[in-house]
Amino acid sequence: MSRTHRFLVPAVLIAVVMALALAASASAEVRVGEAERPADPTVPAEADIVHATASYDSATGAMNFVLTTLKEPRAEDEEEEPSQVLVAAGFFTATNGCSLGSLLNSEYTFPAVQILAPYAEPENAKIQTAEGPKPPFIEDGPATRTVAGMTTTLAGTVPALANQGFNCAVVSVLPSNHEEPVYLVFPIAGPTPPAPPAETPKTPGPAQAAPAPSAPAPAALSIAKSKPLKLKPGKWAQVKIKVTNTGGTSSDPGSLRVRGAKGVTVKPETQRLPLLTPGGSWTVTAKVQLTKEAKAKSTLGLTATAGGLVVKGSLVLKAAKPAKRAKRAR
Repeated sequence: MSRTHRFLVPAVLIAVVMALALAASASAEVRVGEAERPADPTVPAEADIVHATASYDSATGAMNFVLTTLKEPRAEDEEEEPSQVLVAAGFFTATNGCSLGSLLNSEYTFPAVQILAPYAEPENAKIQTAEGPKPPFIEDGPATRTVAGMTTTLAGTVPALANQGFNCAVVSVLPSNHEEPVYLVFPIAGPTPPAPPAETPKTPGPAQAAPAPSAPAPAALSIAKSKPLKLKPGKWAQVKIKVTNTGGTSSDPGSLRVRGAKGVTVKPETQRLPLLTPGGSWTVTAKVQLTKEAKAKSTLGLTATAGGLVVKGSLVLKAAKPAKRAKRAR
């Protein structure tokens, strides 16, 4: 890519420029953050970020980012050309709250740092810092970029960037053909300090511990029940299948399979499901056709999977009877 030596300032990819505030007296700790983003059908699936995590070790300057896209980016592919997209991630200290607006409005200070990693050139993953919004930019050495399915990991260490006052992380993907970048901005924080010890009761008696907060319910998938669909043999029809996360935590990306019956054709049989937040849903559309071999009533099997979750459902198709011809008057 021709962009490997260009610092991505606001005119191209604002969210990748990470401001660093000097905080040499900050105590060493590991700060972490996590965020989700609903799937966007207008964004190329390999650039559509639906989940990201970030961690920063203030003692060593180590940075680590893990992002999930709706489709595998094909970093190395023997049959197809690699994805022409650029992924970038980093940390900054926002001066007016952790948000994309703080980057768009330049509400941060320099020096700045960014990890750049083009999918088509894995060996060119690198870390860059800058003293201001204009060149020259300093390359602080290589970074690592690994791709496993729909998950991409970026990592790198710059000892000179230890003990910074980061409070915000940003992950961004720039699709091919210089389309609009996709951002995910979220706060990071250190471990929660322990609560102060409770005061000793003045009256004698055993102290009663407060009940521990209950953990959120795990993710759970459900398939909405559909009414039987009446079809004319030989004609294609669309069916819509809605999958919902009824649990208390987000589900992993997965898939939905529609298993055809005898005399029934389904296209496509398997489709991807994105990460679903608690209460979130996703509707899959498929095409079905009854052939002459189909029974009067056919039941299609539905199977939704996400991580270790598996849920089954069914869809009933009925063959419409041909209309009776009116008798001719003699």
